Amino acid sequence: MDPALLNAPLSDAEIDELDRFLLYEPEIDDCMTLDMLDGYLHALAIGPTAVPPTRWMPRVWGEDFTDTMPPVKDADALRRIVSLITRLSNSIVARLEDPDGSMIVPLWSTFSDGDSERDDARIWACGFIAGMNLCEEDWAPLLATGQGRAWLRPIQLLGEEDFEPGQHAPTRTPADRERLSLQIPDAVLAIHQYWLAHRRAVDERHVAGSTGGKVGRNDLCRCGSGRKFNRCCGAAAQVQ
Repeated sequence: MDPALLNAPLSDAEIDELDRFLLYEPEIDDCMTLDMLDGYLHALAIGPTAVPPTRWMPRVWGEDFTDTMPPVKDADALRRIVSLITRLSNSIVARLEDPDGSMIVPLWSTFSDGDSERDDARIWACGFIAGMNLCEEDWAPLLATGQGRAWLRPIQLLGEEDFEPGQHAPTRTPADRERLSLQIPDAVLAIHQYWLAHRRAVDERHVAGSTGGKVGRNDLCRCGSGRKFNRCCGAAAQVQ
């Protein structure tokens, strides 16, 4: 892949291409949909530890899948899709690290409510929870704080089936779900800030232990993402 494209956001046509592939191509019943994938990648981007693609990619194809590539008829098409997923992941990280102001652009669903179209992040939130579950123990310190529970509550109400008694009451109507959905972007940015110092410490220990020496900020990251170290596992270390 052209290095200049590694962090480039997907075009509308590329988003549609990825959406169609995830819906129709893999011969796996529980492959992630586009909105679930986007929530999943956001959780990985803002979480407490950097998860390498070799660990997170199999979950895209199914909950119990263990290979980074699913069974498909067209291997070239699959490589193309993997490159789009990688770019989507990289672009999420790049937006969060933008010095001119971090932001998120979630790819979740909208539904008709009479004459209105309302945001509905239920499937996106399911993906976010799946991303948290990849390193569940690492998220525990945030869940132990009242502020952390408040940030995660709209995501858990929408995406976690057994979150709390009576959880379906605040998500019953399209208006209820939109109200919760629109709380998520600010919560995601707050969680991202919460984990920055922790990620810095973890990433520095990881680099020191796995490389046996210093990695240059413009060297390719050793986690396999294809990004430069300072745009991947070393990004948090740049924040003072």
